Amino acid sequence: MTHSRLSRSLGLALALAFAASTARAQAQPVLLPVPKDLSALIGAVDDSIRGGRLIGALVTVVDANRSGLTDANGIFIIDSIAPGEHRLMVTHPLLDTLSLQVLSAPIAFVAGARQQVEAHTPSFEEVRAKACARGGVSTGTSILVGRVLQADNGEPAAGATVSLVYKDVTQKEAVDRVRTGRVSANGAFSICGLPSTLSGNLQASFGGVTTADLPLKTVDVSISTAILSIGGTSTGTSVLKGIVTARGGGPIEGAQVTVVGTTTVVTTSSGGEFTLTNLPSGTHEAVIRKIGFAKASEIVHLAAAAPVNVNIALEQATVLGTVHIVGKMDDGLAKLGFLARKQMSRGWYLTPEQIAEKNPNVTTDLFRMAQGIRLMDQGRGRYITSTSSTGSTTPGCINFFIDHARFDQYQPGDIDDAVPTGDLGAIEYYSNPSMVPTEFVVAGKTCAALVIWTKTLLITLKP
Repeated sequence: MTHSRLSRSLGLALALAFAASTARAQAQPVLLPVPKDLSALIGAVDDSIRGGRLIGALVTVVDANRSGLTDANGIFIIDSIAPGEHRLMVTHPLLDTLSLQVLSAPIAFVAGARQQVEAHTPSFEEVRAKACARGGVSTGTSILVGRVLQADNGEPAAGATVSLVYKDVTQKEAVDRVRTGRVSANGAFSICGLPSTLSGNLQASFGGVTTADLPLKTVDVSISTAILSIGGTSTGTSVLKGIVTARGGGPIEGAQVTVVGTTTVVTTSSGGEFTLTNLPSGTHEAVIRKIGFAKASEIVHLAAAAPVNVNIALEQATVLGTVHIVGKMDDGLAKLGFLARKQMSRGWYLTPEQIAEKNPNVTTDLFRMAQGIRLMDQGRGRYITSTSSTGSTTPGCINFFIDHARFDQYQPGDIDDAVPTGDLGAIEYYSNPSMVPTEFVVAGKTCAALVIWTKTLLITLKP
């Protein structure tokens, strides 16, 4: 057996072995004879980090204009290679995220013969040794590695900061943690010592611009990867297109689509199609809403060079009718801490009984009597702001929560569309930011807080 070491570039490389015997012959496809005046190549690429084979890797014979993709078995075939010495290059999204560039030493291709090769990525131990050279905070043995690029030119966002906010479930009681990392000159970053199972959000900041939160969820994994792109925050020349459909059904007409941080909202056509223009480049969150369906969001990486296309499937919303289930919701309110907070009287509260008694036509009708809330009728809907600016980051701002999840109000009527009166369970409002309970405080956005609990949630919770 002969061996060839790959050149090291951007910190790590693959080890590539050229085997005289066929590796894992049982997985190989049927091969055609090699022409006498040409050479050929067959091989496999192993994923030593995650286990198994590396599917979808592009193997290129440099300077020969020949390439092949690894199939579902991790095997690739390249035919019609000119005899002589050539290098092999292996590329794959995983390798891109790990900042790996793979190039072999020269390989002699002989006319009428087929080379047999096997490659493998670095092991997890090798990646960790390189990415986690220094000590630091450690709550586990897993690592997060990735890259942050400038959206419109693909250049590394050197010096950017990445922040991971996650819930550490390895503790007796789940603990919210924040870890940060610095992006290197080649755009790479790493956060080490993470638990193998976590749920959180990752974002990057560079030059005063912050990306959308990229959801990150891992279950018993040793390494996870992510790529973020930094662009702008206002208008730009990026375009987002797509189609919105019902899960398992046809296109949805009249769904509202927007990108968080922008003011443009479009509605889908009869074919479910939409186009958003003049968007800022970078990693952003697109939000899709339609009455009768659950809100959907999609992380999109926008760039001025080409439109981004997405297909979004909405789930039917679960809306409970106006039935007499008030008594069944008390346990849920106790579980959520609503009753305890109401007893402290730091805000304004509406119980299920009070909501049923008032019998509002739309949800925002209930807020007419709330001290500290201003309702503004605009077009066919209402916009909600706070009348108090004391201690707020932005005058009139409110942080909205529906069943503990953040909710963004983009245009008038969003609150009424999101929570029909038939599914209203309870409401709490805190006009003074200093009185907002910790669980409803949003980092970097000090505002009043409006919290809505639905019947759907309350009747399913038990103390």
